Amino acid sequence: MQKKDIGLGAVSIAFGAWIWYMAAALKKGADFWPKIVAGSIILLGLIILVMALMEVRSKGTEGTKKAKGNPQYLHVMAVIAVLIGYYVAFQYVGYTIPTFLLIFLSALILGYRNWKVMIPTSLIVSVGLYLIFTHLFGIRFPGAFF
Repeated sequence: MQKKDIGLGAVSIAFGAWIWYMAAALKKGADFWPKIVAGSIILLGLIILVMALMEVRSKGTEGTKKAKGNPQYLHVMAVIAVLIGYYVAFQYVGYTIPTFLLIFLSALILGYRNWKVMIPTSLIVSVGLYLIFTHLFGIRFPGAFF
C-alpha cells in the first residue's frame, strides 16, 4: 500500500501547487481561501508522502505486497460523475441546490444510510456555507432561493 500512498502524496503536492499557482492570478483578497486550501492540500500531501516513505524504509520490500480487498472503482467513478454534475449544475442553477446534492449524493455513494442525518446535514452545510461566504466574507455566489 505504500506505493499508492507515495503516489497519492506526490499527486496531492502537485495538485496543491497547481491550485496555489492558479490562485496567484486572482486579485488580492480573493486569493486568500484558495491559497489556504492549496497550502492544506500540500501539507497533507507532504504528511502522506513522508509517512509512506518512513513505512517503506522501516518494512523494506515486505510492506509493498498487494493489499487485500477489491478497489471500489464504481464508487470512485460515481463520485467523479457527481462532481462533474455539480460543476455543470453550479453554472446554471446556482450554489445551494447543487451543493446540497453534492453532499447528499457523496454520503450516499460512500455508504452512509442514515437519512435523518444526511438530509439536515446537507441542507445546513450548503445553506450555512452560502451565508458565511456571502455575508461574512463578501463573496458573491450565484444562488437559488437567496
